[in-house]
Amino acid sequence: MQNMRLLILASAGVAGLSSGCINPAIDTLSHLVQTGDARNGVTYYVGGAGQFGHSGSLSVPQGLQEGGYRGVVHVFPWQSLTVYDQVALERNRAKAAELADLVKRQKRRHPDVPVNIIALSAGTGIATFALERLPEDVKVHAVVFLSSSLSSRYDLTRALKRVEDGLYVFHSRDDEVLAYGTRIAGTVDRRDPAQGVAGLHGFRLPRTRDESVASQYAKLHNVRHRAEFSAAGYVGGHTDATSREFIARHVAPLLFQRVTEPVGEDESEIESSSLVRVEADSAEKEDSASE
Repeated sequence: MQNMRLLILASAGVAGLSSGCINPAIDTLSHLVQTGDARNGVTYYVGGAGQFGHSGSLSVPQGLQEGGYRGVVHVFPWQSLTVYDQVALERNRAKAAELADLVKRQKRRHPDVPVNIIALSAGTGIATFALERLPEDVKVHAVVFLSSSLSSRYDLTRALKRVEDGLYVFHSRDDEVLAYGTRIAGTVDRRDPAQGVAGLHGFRLPRTRDESVASQYAKLHNVRHRAEFSAAGYVGGHTDATSREFIARHVAPLLFQRVTEPVGEDESEIESSSLVRVEADSAEKEDSASE
């Protein structure tokens, strides 16, 4: 039975590739490895750029299920055949509008069913732009970013207004794809990577004293890579955060539990918005001194 399933997956994948569709079939394939119920929740998985951007399309649904998630996962296929996706800002915003429409229709039809988003690499740009397009009364429960290629300075205020629980940003300074790739292509929001890349450094609070911005950023959790992640398959690389075991152990609980310590017992390892704010205030003082 397992061999037959693998044969079906491989055949469908080849068919999708040969037809030039990367890949509407991937969502169908993802449903072969999960048994959740949409009445328990809906999670949209947004992969990375290009033809290799579907990393996690099977392991994320599997890991969530093994971690106790009882909803369904829909893979949102936005990619083209090339890594041009990283720099195609207008196209990416158009794809984000499609995702926003899916979320909005889901929440209008089933307002009591929680919706989540998990995104990888350039897909975090699609997810962020989609959140920004949602009406303020349409909110997702939790959002998880893996190896984000957004700028650390991207202003998340509008997106965070559409998030109820939290935005969890897993990042690693050992991500060589982001470290070198963004030097060439820039960030997915078309910023200079010298300002910081979220998948390497986490996000930073905008340089403002507006308390409403700070209140939204209280939902942000920058989560540094740590040793226990490596033990679960996420060793700090660009796509290994989609490891089935890592998703089961460290991501799944974020979607259906009220988690105050998402990465373990050592709370000092969680770079909360308070730490981000201290960094921002320090930067402001440095700027003032230089002037």
